Amino acid sequence: MHKDDYSKLHFDFLDAEAYFQKHSTPSSKPHNHSFYQIIWFKEKGRHYIDYQVVEHKENSLFFINKNQVHYFCPDSPNKGQLYHFNDYFIERFNTDLMKRFSYSIFNEIGNPFVTLSAVDAKKLTMLSSAIDIELKTKDYFHKEQVFSFFQTLLYQIERLKKKQNAFGVDTDKEHHTAYLFKQLIFENMESFLSLDEYCTKLNINVKNLTSLSKKYLLDTPANIIRQLKILEAKRMLANHKITTKEVAYAIGFDQPTYFTKYFKKATGLTPKQFQASLP
Repeated sequence: MHKDDYSKLHFDFLDAEAYFQKHSTPSSKPHNHSFYQIIWFKEKGRHYIDYQVVEHKENSLFFINKNQVHYFCPDSPNKGQLYHFNDYFIERFNTDLMKRFSYSIFNEIGNPFVTLSAVDAKKLTMLSSAIDIELKTKDYFHKEQVFSFFQTLLYQIERLKKKQNAFGVDTDKEHHTAYLFKQLIFENMESFLSLDEYCTKLNINVKNLTSLSKKYLLDTPANIIRQLKILEAKRMLANHKITTKEVAYAIGFDQPTYFTKYFKKATGLTPKQFQASLP
């Protein structure tokens, strides 16, 4: 997003339907971004995220993490609003805030969206309108004003996730440990750490890790590790230029043949077959 041009705001507020129509070909194929997205779908429809088509009601907010694979379903209305931003946009005004939002909103735990009530939709409409005005007028201190309004919008989203039990911002120690476990898997994707090694890093025992993994991640630690490795492989394979060998090494396999067997056992397809099946 604007790459290394730091004179830009590194934030965009767009009409979702117009965005999809303008970029219909790439937007209707699995892809990922180096920035965050919040998509507000104002009509009932479907959205594809991490290789699953998710049905949603009207006034649903989706949270797309960096590098998370998604696409717009062409047969869905896709009417609404789209927010693009990256770490720089948040950290230039508050160096600690993005860490909070990564944990509370973009944690990839639980539902990938929340549904707005009429009151919630009205609040977000007011904030979005204020952001739109600032972006269009570019008056004095408009960047600071955009950040202020958007920060308030993110706090509103945290509140919604908390109310709807979407595993949003939470002071619960177990929830936080489950989040850290998932983060550790991604950070150590190029290797196969044992459960004992993960427990050492998290300062808990295997029994407790298993308990919180089942509670918050809905499966055992071993299965979560396997699922995330397969997910990372799928995300990489969405780039048709990448090879099976490159993916294998990136997720901890010394031999591509072992990775192929691992992937096929989990998905029923070889990596090349999976890659060929993508739009």
